[in-house]
Amino acid sequence: MRMQLPVSPFRAQKSSPLRAKLFHLGWLAGILLSGGSLIASAGFDDTNFVPSSKPQVLSFSELVQVSQSETPNKSVADKMTTLLHTPFISNEAYLKGVKPIRPTSDALGPFIRAAFWNIERGIEFDGIKVALATPEKFDEVIAEKKDKDPEAKPLDADELKVVKEQLDILKPTDLLILNEVDNGVTRTGYRDVAHELAQALNMNYAYGVEFLEVDPLNLGIEKVEMDDKAAQADIQKSFEPDKDRYLGLHGTAVLSRYPIRYATVRPLPVCHDWYAGEKKEISQLESGKRSSANLLFMERITREVRRGGRMVMFVDLAVPESPTGIVTVVATHLENKCKPECRREQMKQILDWTKDVKNPVIIAGDMNTTAADAAPTSVSKVLTDRIKDPHAWARDAIKWSTGAPTILLMPVNFMRSKNDPTGFDVPVISRNREAKLFDDLNDFHFADDYMFDFRGEDGRSVENRGGTLSDSNQRASKGFRYTFAMSRTYGGLVGQYKLDWFFVKGYATDSEKSGGSYKFAPHFGRTLQELNEAPDEPLSDHSPITVDIPLLEPPKVEQP
Repeated sequence: MRMQLPVSPFRAQKSSPLRAKLFHLGWLAGILLSGGSLIASAGFDDTNFVPSSKPQVLSFSELVQVSQSETPNKSVADKMTTLLHTPFISNEAYLKGVKPIRPTSDALGPFIRAAFWNIERGIEFDGIKVALATPEKFDEVIAEKKDKDPEAKPLDADELKVVKEQLDILKPTDLLILNEVDNGVTRTGYRDVAHELAQALNMNYAYGVEFLEVDPLNLGIEKVEMDDKAAQADIQKSFEPDKDRYLGLHGTAVLSRYPIRYATVRPLPVCHDWYAGEKKEISQLESGKRSSANLLFMERITREVRRGGRMVMFVDLAVPESPTGIVTVVATHLENKCKPECRREQMKQILDWTKDVKNPVIIAGDMNTTAADAAPTSVSKVLTDRIKDPHAWARDAIKWSTGAPTILLMPVNFMRSKNDPTGFDVPVISRNREAKLFDDLNDFHFADDYMFDFRGEDGRSVENRGGTLSDSNQRASKGFRYTFAMSRTYGGLVGQYKLDWFFVKGYATDSEKSGGSYKFAPHFGRTLQELNEAPDEPLSDHSPITVDIPLLEPPKVEQP
């Protein structure tokens, strides 16, 4: 019997000595059995898949220790390191007999529909769950939200039709990649968001911890100070954690109806210190004079003290149609509190780790491509039901963190790069500071000489709107459809960005940029803005995006 072999280069992740020896023995034996090639058998065998595994989490007292001390005791530090480098894995859906939907169309034949969504912690969990798992009930989500604001304008028939079409697009998703996923955090009701969504969708999943949320406010060890003492008491109560349920986990998840053969987590180059850097803000607050306790509170809630850092999770899915039997998913979340040059370094590290992968590859994530340092973020949902007017606080937070509305005075270059961060960069004359990241992706060659698919042909893009990356990321009349929106966008002039991306390696090479194989190539990338914004309170500050990836060579397309 041929041994099932790992084919990705990520296998050398640090592990126990015994496990490492067994792995390398299996690896060498596999080379001999396969005539020197690392090609995995496409046959499925239950013994090849871990039913369920997870690292040990920190207790509440240990979380307090890592919040208060940069160098906690060795046992706690080791436990934290293991947690930040070890994925949670569950193949329970596969072992119960769940199979991929494998949707089929005349244009593509059988394909994988992949979706990516930064779900903003899962604060609007119930609506997100309905949209993904029981879309036939989404009318109730819209009605419930509208009931809370009688003055909200109801959706008209045409708008509802678009929302229904987008729900239908999400329904056959076999691969769902999520950023900003909470587990055991007060703001999301201590839910294990990835696990609950996986159960609702009958999916296997891998979850990697990006941060431990150890801000003193979240842990209840720092007091709220406000001018309005009645509001202060209510808010202080809302921050008090349940010490038995608080885990403080925040990260990235990959949910799939294809079984998970392997998963690993790797830290990215540090572009912002989410512990020492944010701790510094605390000391500045304590030493500085503030004319208003409200201002002090506002600055504290926009601060985030965390342990951990940006990371990437590699997940190998068992997909029989792949020549290697595997599709590699690379789920990441690049830094927002840094200049574009450091995000580029993070992506270059991901590419270096991915270079030797012989499988089809899907990279997805919030890349924070704002061309700026410290991307804007909305805190309105975090404060929902805590303050009488959360939108007023959110507006102030955005004004202080981004300079809006003075941002309206910025030059045309800003508008161009926010609409299309893939465009050219001309120093001084016409800057696009994210351009080099996309140039690196466009020029990148895997060891097998295949490339990320940048072809963007009209006939393989939504609405026949072609252009760079249009087959994997939906374009608009100017640049791309935005995926992120602040609570106030001043008519779309500010606060709308294309931050979330798919990059797909199929079988495209230099000589095939206008032809060649389209098996495992991206098709019909979509951005589902209308679905996300249908409720009165959007489901997230990011819209979901999807892409279709044919499992076989699709029919030829006549270009318009």
